[in-house]
Amino acid sequence: LTLCSLETMALRILNLGHLAGRSSSRCHISTGTTLQGKALVRRDKKRRECVAAHERERLQLRAITRNKILPEIVQQKARNMMSEQPKDACVTRVRNRCVATGRPRGVLREYRLCRMKFRQLADFGMLSGLTRSSW
Repeated sequence: LTLCSLETMALRILNLGHLAGRSSSRCHISTGTTLQGKALVRRDKKRRECVAAHERERLQLRAITRNKILPEIVQQKARNMMSEQPKDACVTRVRNRCVATGRPRGVLREYRLCRMKFRQLADFGMLSGLTRSSW
């Protein structure tokens, strides 16, 4: 296996397209978000952009460090290069937050809204394609 094929395989397995910071075009909301909530959303967006910028290089270095066939010196050099990258380049630092309120928990990924804001908008019919179930 070549390094390029390892990278391609890793990208397929991880499916990291949702980290690129793309916004959902389903609903544009302007609500009373607190200043702290806005700051947290901005910080999360900045982290997503950093992850997207360093994603390819990080996957390559990670594949090198985990490859037991390569000499220990090469693996150690790859580990050092990974540690020199910014902290926010790591995928685990990204947090899914509600774009309307900045709430970190109970966020529906598809809409990027927290459960309460999702229900509020769905009740008023502001989300396309959603209907309340009735039987």
